Amino acid sequence: MSQRKLRLLQRRLKGKQLGSANWQKQQRKIARLHERIANTRKDFHYKVAHKLCDAADVVAVEKLNLVGLSRGFLGKHMLDAGHGQFLNGILPWVCFKRGVGLMYEPAAGTSQECPDCGRVAKKDISVRWHHCECGCSMPRDIASAIVIKNRAVGRTVLENACRDGLTGAAVNVAA
Repeated sequence: MSQRKLRLLQRRLKGKQLGSANWQKQQRKIARLHERIANTRKDFHYKVAHKLCDAADVVAVEKLNLVGLSRGFLGKHMLDAGHGQFLNGILPWVCFKRGVGLMYEPAAGTSQECPDCGRVAKKDISVRWHHCECGCSMPRDIASAIVIKNRAVGRTVLENACRDGLTGAAVNVAA
């Protein structure tokens, strides 16, 4: 809905003379809409982060290359969802404030590995179902999530949400 409204407002701006009073009014309308969209997204991110922290003592997140993902055919949708804002800013902050551990797991091979036996089975991205010789069969995304959970359970929580670069967080970690 907001995307349609934004497109309409920007189309109207194109018809105004650059620098005129009406052009400036239209610019302000567009800026207000951009701000509303950003606030809506941020509100959703905080709600999801709080829900995750309520449900678990440790949150394990797959470390994705967001820049690479935003260049593909889903680029506009990836950027619109604001994954970077959520994963690098809001989720660590909420985890820190709530005392919940946050672990980043490398994304390498999570969708290729079997969650039951650990065997690696190479698949193309078009293959959406995970089948293994051990009898494990499930959707590929769910299998990948279970692999991430298994990796996180195997590690101890070395890093909390308060890591370098998080403002207002000064923590001494004894080795």
